[in-house]
Amino acid sequence: MIRDRIKFLVDQIREHRYRYYILDQPTLSDTEYDNLEQELVLLETQYPEWIDPNSPTRRIGSTPLSAFSKVEHVPSMYSLANTYSFDEIQEWITRMRRWISTDGLQFAYELKIDGLSLSLEYVKHALVRAITRGDGTLGEDVTENAKTISDIPLQLPREAPDHCIIRGEVFLSRKRWEELNRERDALNETRFANPRNAASGTMKLLDSGEVARRRLQFIPWQWISAEVHSQGMDDLSRWGFSRMPLYGTGDFKDLSNFINRVQPIRTTLGFDIDGIVIKVNDRTLQEQLGFTDRAPRWAIAYKFPAEQATTRIQNIIWQVGRSGKLTPVAELDPVSLGGSIVKRATLHNADEIERLALRIGHRVFIEKGGDIIPKIIARVPDDHSQDLPPLVMPTACPVCNGSLGKSDEGDVAIRCLNWRCPAQLEGRLSHLGSRMSLQIEGLGDALVQQLIESDKFQEPWDLFKLIEDPEGESFLAGLERMGTKSAQNLLSQLKLARHKSLAKWIHALGIPFVGVRTAEILAERYLSMERFSRCTWDELQAVEEVGPKVATAILSFFETYPHLSETLEALNVRPEAPRREPKSQALAGQIVVVTGALTQFSRQEAEDYLKNLGAKVTNSVSSKTTLLVAGAEAGSKLEKARSLGIRIVDEAWLSNLVSSL
Repeated sequence: MIRDRIKFLVDQIREHRYRYYILDQPTLSDTEYDNLEQELVLLETQYPEWIDPNSPTRRIGSTPLSAFSKVEHVPSMYSLANTYSFDEIQEWITRMRRWISTDGLQFAYELKIDGLSLSLEYVKHALVRAITRGDGTLGEDVTENAKTISDIPLQLPREAPDHCIIRGEVFLSRKRWEELNRERDALNETRFANPRNAASGTMKLLDSGEVARRRLQFIPWQWISAEVHSQGMDDLSRWGFSRMPLYGTGDFKDLSNFINRVQPIRTTLGFDIDGIVIKVNDRTLQEQLGFTDRAPRWAIAYKFPAEQATTRIQNIIWQVGRSGKLTPVAELDPVSLGGSIVKRATLHNADEIERLALRIGHRVFIEKGGDIIPKIIARVPDDHSQDLPPLVMPTACPVCNGSLGKSDEGDVAIRCLNWRCPAQLEGRLSHLGSRMSLQIEGLGDALVQQLIESDKFQEPWDLFKLIEDPEGESFLAGLERMGTKSAQNLLSQLKLARHKSLAKWIHALGIPFVGVRTAEILAERYLSMERFSRCTWDELQAVEEVGPKVATAILSFFETYPHLSETLEALNVRPEAPRREPKSQALAGQIVVVTGALTQFSRQEAEDYLKNLGAKVTNSVSSKTTLLVAGAEAGSKLEKARSLGIRIVDEAWLSNLVSSL
């Protein structure tokens, strides 16, 4: 019956709120929880006679822990209603216009940081109290812990009013979260499922010294007394608070453009966000719109597709990569994540399985790493499945049945030691034709698999034999989904690839630990494949960014292929040597980082220009960095450069410098 369903949902939501807000041990993803709450709201709307007076939809959060004193929020600390589409935002705007008579609604919008909400109270410019959200009416006094957060000023400037209430989000950067999890792994402690859990648990520690050590951060999202929200945020920034890295004001069109700009870059921000908060910018209109019993009518959250979900492990299989590395992959109960259905997630290596104590049948949290490859973060707490049989580790290669081992004592990966393993050959051939290597159009995964199954190729470069083979075109045309035209196009691509740059060819060989940048450096040093194939240990040790591990891999590769240069020469593979054009020394001695979105150059072009001007280009900002080239929407690197006093220039500066030389 409907009444029973409402009671069931009320009990479930209370239980999960308690786990989420109090225990910091959620057993549902945010999306799964939102679905429960949305169903309850719908049923309560349709059947008001059966509403529980203490329904969780009438409250926000959960009851505070007794370890901290309870403090009343004045005014109450409301949560936000959620939307998931532009149509729902339009419906929200239409509802507001029924309450107020204005056609020119202006909105302020900013990132919705996934952390722990905190209310700060300042009296006579001094921080006197910090309160967690709690249930929205009563929160926990965590003032001593808040004082350890460097982003929270202990004293406001004189221009600030004598009494201020400022609300915002406490959070943990993804980098710091990963560091804390490595520490917990070493101590055999339970991992934090996500940065939000880590931040929430940290703020409830009784030892403020430990809170300080974890290095939480804080960004405000409301000053209660601000007449105009965006102006209030500017005021807080002047008073010493951090500013949202991405924000804006405008009408619905401006808001839509902002959302479309933020969504694809959300994972590059350095901290988790789960959407965009949208507010009516003017306080007078906010007061006219007022509140429901659980949320303001003048603000709403636009939620992105879920980045974390819970599911169950059906099986664990082992995939073999181009270097022979065996990677465990969990086959999962299908679950929606980030706008797609996920059935598999990587487990990285055997040590990861042991650290997470995983078994087939466990329920786990999964998330999309960089919006691309799903990965398992942690087991669901209180999952009583220890009676499940432990995972049996492979004793031979699952593809070729060859021997397994490790490349060195420090290697955590298990590897197939058979260099002729079909799985390794398939991976190496795909790598050779990839965009970052020789960029052979048409050499997709399906075709690579057919080529390997044909048994015509022992090494990736054997593919170039097809160019001179009278039967080469007919062989390719006979493969599934190829045909004569596709075969001719692939042969044309192979002819072009024979003369691509030496750097691309060195990268295409698939030597372990030799990435794009290292391949460029090696090409600059050796100038030809013949010279590179005769490299020595001492030479390699003198090459920038080539350490013992990389040098060992290179020498081992050429021990396996001592005649590679002659083999490639016989295939008419003649890589183009690096051009050593005269370089200006305008930036000699400068250590430069490029960040943000560029419009006049690609990232690679900008870095190439900087190198030709004598600069050394690195990927991260440090005390050694002397110059930062910042494009649009530059984030954490720009903030760090500012804090270190590093000179900051824009793309126009670089363009003017290049054109003047």
